[in-house]
Order: sequence, then structure tokens, then C-alpha cells
Amino acid sequence: MKTVKQHWWKALSVILLVYTFGFSFLVPLSPSIKSATPSSLEIGENKVILTGYNTGFTADEPIHIAIEYDKQTLLCGTAISVLNENQIEASFTVPDSLPSKVLHLRLHTTRFSCFSPELIKAFSIVEAPADDAQCSSPPLASSVPLDIPNRLQLNETIRNLMFHVPMWFTMMVILSISFWYSIKYLNTFDLRYDRIAREAVNIGLLFAALGLVTGSIWAKFTWSEHTDLFTTSGWWVNDVKLNGAAITTLIYLAYRILRNSLQEANQKAKVSAVYNIFAFVLMLVFIMILPRITDSLHPGNGGNPAFGKYDLDSTLRKVFYPAVVGWILLGIWMLSLKKRISTLENNLEDE
Repeated sequence: MKTVKQHWWKALSVILLVYTFGFSFLVPLSPSIKSATPSSLEIGENKVILTGYNTGFTADEPIHIAIEYDKQTLLCGTAISVLNENQIEASFTVPDSLPSKVLHLRLHTTRFSCFSPELIKAFSIVEAPADDAQCSSPPLASSVPLDIPNRLQLNETIRNLMFHVPMWFTMMVILSISFWYSIKYLNTFDLRYDRIAREAVNIGLLFAALGLVTGSIWAKFTWSEHTDLFTTSGWWVNDVKLNGAAITTLIYLAYRILRNSLQEANQKAKVSAVYNIFAFVLMLVFIMILPRITDSLHPGNGGNPAFGKYDLDSTLRKVFYPAVVGWILLGIWMLSLKKRISTLENNLEDE
């Protein structure tokens, strides 16, 4: 029982990560409308093909489609026909008395309702609603299925939120521990603290590498259409935060090279501790400060809204925060194992 009480947090880490993996890979994305063809409407009769994702349209279910402005229905889709499980065709009659305006598209079925703000610029019509523009929508199902929010451009890659972001959080926590123990070593000159700082850097570098790999994959599939200030070729995007993360990783790799270049234990510990303190400060500059004051594609940086505003809804919060805690606990668990191994190795050297 005493052992269980001492290691409860390890069991919690395993439970949270199993939950994270299960939720991230087994829960489907919510239905969403991805595109409209043609992308703009003209005065008169228009036939529009809407392409969705995970929609599962069937010919016998009621479907309601409306074009809205400021939460008011302007045009209702008519002659709606199902082409396949992810495509429907609808007609929109656009009057000639309405000026140009960017709009929203909303789709209702008895199974789900999806709202596509990403299609605002797809239609070029009206502001003032007509009196007879309102149309009824089918009743929604009483129980809303559990799903992951579906966003244009992110699509299935939104699952990476539960891995990429928590890995960077874990790296920063572990490197903060290393920073703290470097300070403790300089205050006491106890080599035990130097060993903990060293192992924390090693674990931090592992999570930094995982963060770079998952970030590169995410950038490849979500930032491929940005062309103004950012290079989009290959698996690397010329983004200030991504570059800062790479520089931070190189700085801590240099920490390891520096340690290996010194032989005397106390000299190695002193130089490494001082270097580690400066490395931690540079990490904060490259990852936390520069992206917020310059242009960056990362959410929450360079004027971009953070995930919490549009994407981190109540469903994702149920798994994102447990994922952060689970990955951090795993990192601390790994550090505790490395610390024990380092202590054993040091004892063998002394003998």
C-alpha cells in the first residue's frame, strides 16, 4: 500500500495517456462542409454542390441549407438532392435587388448541424433579409454524438493538438527543472544537483525532438497554402516560432557538447550550470517572446487567435488538459528514472 501511495502519479500518467491516445485516434471528426462549387453566386437561379466531410448524407433524411448574414437567414436552399454520402446539390435563387455582402452557410439535418464561417467569402450577395426568407429546419437529434471539432485547413490534423502542444509544455517544464537545479548547484556546489540538471536537459531534448517532428508534420498539412511572408516548400515553414524552437534545440545540444569537452567534474559542472541558465533564458526569448511580437503562423502569436478562441471547444478541453498533465507526468517519470540510473552509475565509479 505504501508503494501504491508513492507511485500513484505514475499510474495517473499512464491512465491519462491511454485516455489521450484512445480519444485522439478513435473519436471521429464532426461533420463539416468543406467547399462549395461554384464559389460565388450570381443573380438568378444557382445550382451549388456542397462537399462535406464525415457527413453521411442519405436520400431519405430531411436537409436544410441556408445562407445567413448576422445570424439572419437570407436565402434558403431548394431542390436539395443527395449526390453521395459527402456531397449534396442545392438551388439558390438570388434576387437582383440585393447588394454584395459576405455571408455564412449553415446546414441542418436530424443528425447534426454545422456552421461554416470559413465559407464567408465564398458567396457574394446580400445584407438586408427579405421578409419571406425564413425557412424551417428539421429538428435535431436529442443526443449530440461525441466528436472532435472539424475545422477547415486543420481537418484530421487537429488530433495533433493532443501530442505536439503537450510535448512542448513537457519540454519547458523539464528544462525549468534543469534550470532550477543548475541554480541550486551554483549555490551549493553539490554534484548531485548537476547530475539532475544534466539528465533533465537530456529528457528535455527528447521532447524537443518529438515536438519538432510533430510540428513539422502539422505544418506540412496545414500551412501549405500560405505564400506571402512564409516559405511553404517541404516539411519546414519559415515561421519565427518554428525556427526559434529549432535554435533552442541546437542551444541545448551545444550544452551536451560543452559538457563532453570538459574532463574535471567540478569545472564541468560549473561551466555547464552557467551555460544552462543562459540557455533557459534564450529558450524563453525564442519560443515565448519573439513569436508574440513578430509575424507567426502559430496560434496565439503574431496577432493570430489562440486555439482556445475557435478550436479548443468543450469537447477538446476534455482531452487536451488531461493530455498536458499526462505528458508532463511522463516526462517527470522519465527524469526520475534517469536520476536513479545516474546515481547508480556515480556510485559504481566511486567504488
